Amino acid sequence: MGYRFFKVSFCLLLVLAVFGCSTDKATDPNDPKFDVPEEGIVLNLNNTFQTIDHFGASSGFQDQWVGKWPDASKNKVAKWLFSTETNTSGDPEGIGLSMWRTIIGEGSADQANSGFSASNWFREMECYLAPDGTYDWSKQAGQRWFMSKAKEYGVDKFTAWTGSPPYFMSKNGFVFSTSDVPGFNCDPDKYDDFANFLADVVKKYEDDGYNITALCPFNETQYEWNATVGEAQQSGTRATNAEIASVTRIIDDAFTQKNVNAKIMIPEAAQLKYLFEGSSNRENQINDFFNPSSTNYIGNLTNLSKNIAGHSYFSNETTNESLRQRKSLRTTLENYGLNYWQTEYSLLGTAYQQNKDVSTFQEIDYALWMSRIIHTDLVFGNATGWSFWTALNRSTFGDHPYRFNLVLWTPNSNSPAHTDGTVEDNKLLWALGNYSRFVRPGMVRFEVKDPDYSDNTSVENFMISGYKSTSGNDLVLVCVNNTNSNREIILQEYGTQFEVVNDLFEVYTTSSTKNLKKSTTTYDNIVVPSKSIVTLRAQIK
Repeated sequence: MGYRFFKVSFCLLLVLAVFGCSTDKATDPNDPKFDVPEEGIVLNLNNTFQTIDHFGASSGFQDQWVGKWPDASKNKVAKWLFSTETNTSGDPEGIGLSMWRTIIGEGSADQANSGFSASNWFREMECYLAPDGTYDWSKQAGQRWFMSKAKEYGVDKFTAWTGSPPYFMSKNGFVFSTSDVPGFNCDPDKYDDFANFLADVVKKYEDDGYNITALCPFNETQYEWNATVGEAQQSGTRATNAEIASVTRIIDDAFTQKNVNAKIMIPEAAQLKYLFEGSSNRENQINDFFNPSSTNYIGNLTNLSKNIAGHSYFSNETTNESLRQRKSLRTTLENYGLNYWQTEYSLLGTAYQQNKDVSTFQEIDYALWMSRIIHTDLVFGNATGWSFWTALNRSTFGDHPYRFNLVLWTPNSNSPAHTDGTVEDNKLLWALGNYSRFVRPGMVRFEVKDPDYSDNTSVENFMISGYKSTSGNDLVLVCVNNTNSNREIILQEYGTQFEVVNDLFEVYTTSSTKNLKKSTTTYDNIVVPSKSIVTLRAQIK
């Protein structure tokens, strides 16, 4: 009985196997049912982070010269920086900055002897205020021209800053520190004058129709700014946290008395780490200024901004340290209910070299590094604003043209008497445009998960961040591919969790041969070329 059962059962199984295979093809390796879904990039649109306020650039000291050039020269620069128009091919004509940072001059250009070296004539600044207390609003004509063009192009946010009190308020008669001035280079009995000067200038700009969102009265006070008279390169003054707090209280009163709308933004820390750590009287500034138990507490001032200004210079020697600083800053700011504005960055130091031979660098390599810093500030630091230093620079030494400017300007004579010159764009301009032109004010950043990389390895290889509008259906992805291979983008859960209109993305590519070059692609055919920055833009269904 057992043998007959086994024999029948075996025959039945054999028949089922033969006919099952011939009709169901269950063992065919090409059957789609055996495909293993490839893990793709996840766009978690509902897990959102900071709201973007702006992308900007600092005029530095140098728009004062180009802003007085003939229209044909200076208009080209303004278009590159501020335009949101496109050419007939759909390529952006400019990077559409949404904020412009202008300097309030301290009068070094008005002095018979500024103490600057002859080669640094282009950093000497006029001052609206004269020592006798009168104002001349015709000064700083170049800066005012760029402000007007920015506004004409639709820029509606401006910030103002200064490196020093006017020379006639300083302790040493100059706009830089000297060894005999131990602290803030301003006579204490001139603090009121300094505060009223800043309030008057900002109020004048506001009355002229400019939305000045913030004033930064201090800049990189951790540095000594010491110079020998006759050899100074730039205005600047050191200051302790206690001095900053004292002067800020006076500026706050002046803003109230003069009905200034702008907020006072501090501390413009020279490096990010000075904001949240350190034991000197110029460091650990967030705690010092915003902890109610601190003697330097000013967090309750009426006109003080809730945006904290810091500079990303020298914070990127290693990937670990770069991310540590930004994550620590983010945590500290969240504890105090504050936001982070990165107000100055260019490729200072040597970290951008990544232990490589700079002679082998192409221009795109500098742009990739800058894009890496933008990404880390946004994704790990939760920056709501990001600005480059400086929009214009004239140094052609070594690889300076690819490190310190969005636009290189060359005057037709090396002196204040020059009348015109030439301008050149570079890859930093267009790479910043991959963010500034498309990630607009009011957009929120959302979570993007890339299964191929951890935090550290993504920063070194392939970075992607996502943004969406809150009042519309705009979707923006910014990809930075620092590898030598093209990267195919597979969007996980496309069609189930989200879709875009017509399954189509606009693609804007900056590479060694392209500057925000437009193309289009479908959601299932996205490829980010090697050594490129690519912005993908679409409308969510």
